[in-house]
Amino acid sequence: MTMSVQKHEEKEIRGRILKALDFEFPRAMSLQMIDYALQSARYTCSPGQIKAHLAYLAQKGYVRLESVGLADLDLRRDMVTLTVQGKDLVEGNVPDDPGVILSG
Repeated sequence: MTMSVQKHEEKEIRGRILKALDFEFPRAMSLQMIDYALQSARYTCSPGQIKAHLAYLAQKGYVRLESVGLADLDLRRDMVTLTVQGKDLVEGNVPDDPGVILSG
């Protein structure tokens, strides 16, 4: 049985997110910059889909999510940081994760 194209692309998107964060490591990236990085690679994701991928990666311990700024004044930004576990995955220092495709 082969993996569906949609499931394969979701795994690729998670890998692209980790690679983008690795490029900025140890600095954080905003959700807007992650969206831009995905668009540059010709992936089409809604903000909700990106947040779902980030939630998955956060639950795996690969990224840390944080809101910064003043929420009361609508000056808040959501930021994402690659963790050391995420860095190890990107660098191949730990076994591959079946939910993330890093090749390509």
